[in-house]
Amino acid sequence: MTTVLSFPAARWLPLAAALFLAGCMSHPLAPVTADAALPVPAHFSNSAEGQNWTTAAPAEAQPRGAWWLGFSDPVLTGLVERAADGNTSIQEAAARLAEARSLLRTADAQRAPQLGVSTGAVRQAGITTTGSAVPATVVTAGLNLSYELDLFGRLSKASDAARLDAQARAALLQSTRLLVQAEVAQTYLQLRAVQAEHGLVTASLAAYRDTLHLTQRRFQAGDVAELDVARVQTEVAATEAEALSLAQQQAQLQHALAVLVGEVASGFAVPAAAAEAALPVVPPGVPATVLARRPDVAAAQASIMAAQARVGVA
Repeated sequence: MTTVLSFPAARWLPLAAALFLAGCMSHPLAPVTADAALPVPAHFSNSAEGQNWTTAAPAEAQPRGAWWLGFSDPVLTGLVERAADGNTSIQEAAARLAEARSLLRTADAQRAPQLGVSTGAVRQAGITTTGSAVPATVVTAGLNLSYELDLFGRLSKASDAARLDAQARAALLQSTRLLVQAEVAQTYLQLRAVQAEHGLVTASLAAYRDTLHLTQRRFQAGDVAELDVARVQTEVAATEAEALSLAQQQAQLQHALAVLVGEVASGFAVPAAAAEAALPVVPPGVPATVLARRPDVAAAQASIMAAQARVGVA
């Protein structure tokens, strides 16, 4: 004899629901918050007793301002403005930010009701009551409406991850702008220094050539020895070589500036002129605020938080 035991299906429903909810739970992780701070010791090994330390809050969203205006150089100001429009690194970073913002709009749109409209037209032959074929056009139209309930937070976490990615891209764009501006200023000031040095060397070369001409005339008159003429000729040759090296450095720096501003090097030139740049006044307390406003640190933090949000999506 075979006995078959049967249980009502209702008894299995609580167990199935519990397993289903357990499978949908996210893996518990330590949350990373935007205001998370590293533990700072009360005293450092090389610090004096009782020295005060300042805790600087993140300020990557604050505007940096036109810091290059502190040099009071119109040529430098024009180069920085041209680099803001033509530099390829800035354009690439701006395009990546636009892409991240588009993905954010797409993620936010997934949380809204989805409305779809479809239309179509078909030309086909119809059969009349007399048996003859008459062509006819059949037009169809449809309207679809759908909405996904965010029961387990998948859509909200995807939107949060996209938003943090956009914040990271914005910080990287700001970092790229700062980097390009700093490189333009550094290259320009270095070019002005080389141009000034080249002017001094050129003046020295002219003086050495006059001295050589005078020494040769004195040698012809028997006033000096041939060794004196050779010594002055050596000075002239060494000064000419130094002038050629400085001219080559000027060309390299001008080509570097052309790349930074996004222009063709063959049509780019910075004429030699007297240096007008003045040293900007550095206010006290700048080191702490600069460390708190590093865009690369803000971008890395936003990327970590976006990855954590995607763990919840998975």
